[in-house]
Amino acid sequence: MSRFSPVVRQLLLSSFLLSISRALVSPLLVLTLGRQLDLAAQQIGLLLGAVLVAATLAGLYAGYLVDRADRRRLLQLSLLAVAGGFALLPGSRQLALAALGLLLMEAAFVLFGIAIKALLSDLLPPAERSAAFSLRYTLANVGYAIGPLLGSWLAAGHVAWAYWLAALLALLCLPLARQVPRGATAAAARPQQFAATLQLLRRDRTLVLFTIGSLLACVVHGRFSDYLSLYLLQGHSDAEVLRWMSALITSNALTVVLCQFWLGRLLRPHTLLRWIMLASLLLAGGLAGFALSPSLWQWCGWMVLFTLGEILLVPAEYLYIDAIAPEQLKGSYYGAQNLAQLGAAGSPVLAGVLLTAMPGNAMLWSMLALTLLGALFVWQADRAHRGLAAPTVAATVARRPDEGVAG
Repeated sequence: MSRFSPVVRQLLLSSFLLSISRALVSPLLVLTLGRQLDLAAQQIGLLLGAVLVAATLAGLYAGYLVDRADRRRLLQLSLLAVAGGFALLPGSRQLALAALGLLLMEAAFVLFGIAIKALLSDLLPPAERSAAFSLRYTLANVGYAIGPLLGSWLAAGHVAWAYWLAALLALLCLPLARQVPRGATAAAARPQQFAATLQLLRRDRTLVLFTIGSLLACVVHGRFSDYLSLYLLQGHSDAEVLRWMSALITSNALTVVLCQFWLGRLLRPHTLLRWIMLASLLLAGGLAGFALSPSLWQWCGWMVLFTLGEILLVPAEYLYIDAIAPEQLKGSYYGAQNLAQLGAAGSPVLAGVLLTAMPGNAMLWSMLALTLLGALFVWQADRAHRGLAAPTVAATVARRPDEGVAG
């Protein structure tokens, strides 16, 4: 992190602390809602799914705000909202209050994520953004390796302690956010009203196609632990599934921590499409390996391959949006691309339907097909982007025939 400016380091540190805070409560959330509200597993799933969908859709407006408002204030507001949501949950005995706490927390995480990406784009030259995005993703995974263990240890004393520590960590990020430069986008460069901005985003064919491709990929990598658990339950005991998934998640986490930052440094704006295509093939190869391999050790090897695809794909998608977004609409474009998280929200539901409707390992082959279909949408998005860029280049050559075109 020493290569980055103090402000960028503080933003990455705050993102890391917030990842730990979220991971602290992740293994306790279902248990808390079940005990306090007396909800069945299906009801908890519906509540969490509805909140995630609502927060993801709210990301469109969050991105719009990031382009129009003071980003430092938005960061501080999101941190306060995260802390408020965490503080509400352990004392919630009514469904409405618990839903409010969950929605406040999830929407604030979305706003924080969009604001951080826009700020990193503002504060760093293009050549350094790939390293920053990759490091942020690595730190998030380190946070998820630390958080659940710490949360489980605290919950052994009192479940509320984990939530209170999570809220405290969010509040500790507030002094770090103060180092962000004040000010909003210049009035002349601000986006139009929200409805007009949505129309502009909808008309950008590159953005629409790319977001669809990202959504399909997110179905595959966003919640892989859920659908792999469901698949393994078909032929294994609960104890075996727990053992297999523990090994697979550990393999995933170790691969991310050891490889993410170094692979992320290879990403360059002019080669992003190649990396996204390679990442999709790696994801597909991992899924094919799962479908064809019978042993846990083989699955761990295929999980390494699958994870290499994931850790290339996620920062490459952020960088691609950064490359196509107009400077005054960075937040709005990140907010639109955040809709891809709907894929992660729907992944367990889709897996359940596929496992019920089709025998054997057909679910894994279906996920592989979705991976390749997502890559096809991204390729079409890039073709659309290059088609828009070609007239601009031609016009430049026509105006300046003596200088030619670089590259």
